Amino acid sequence: MLTKVSFTFGSHQVLEDIIKNNPDRQFKLMQASTHSNKLALFDLSGKDSIFKSPVILTVLNASLNAKMNGVLYYQSFQVNGDRQELLNNSLNKIVEDAPSIANGFLLTSVASQSQGSTLVLLSAWNDFEDLTAWRESDSFKSLTNFTTLGSDNNYYDEIYRPTR
Repeated sequence: MLTKVSFTFGSHQVLEDIIKNNPDRQFKLMQASTHSNKLALFDLSGKDSIFKSPVILTVLNASLNAKMNGVLYYQSFQVNGDRQELLNNSLNKIVEDAPSIANGFLLTSVASQSQGSTLVLLSAWNDFEDLTAWRESDSFKSLTNFTTLGSDNNYYDEIYRPTR
């Protein structure tokens, strides 16, 4: 089972050089759908990060295909107080009951002490249509209370598509 994921941001050339110089890694070079010039390189090898400025995620739960093929949907949740346990339970249920149209789900936590209670749900989909179908499902609706910004809730999401 995949135990950690790391990623970094950079220019196309810099990220392609990292891929070329590390053929033993399972990289996914992705482009943000809302920021077309924002590139992210995900390392799904499970090895220690080789990036100079990585975001490191510790895998807490996973389902389906750990290769995470297709469109990646990155959701970051940070809640305070009693809602943390409810969020954790909701995210674990989503991972364990992953729909058949998904390629993979990873429930992770940010490995930074300053981001202590941040949970990240990283999911992979064949295409935007499958992701949209899931976002309209009851399973996704269970996250409604956590996907809006509030005084006790920080939420961020980004859709990444493969560059090649």
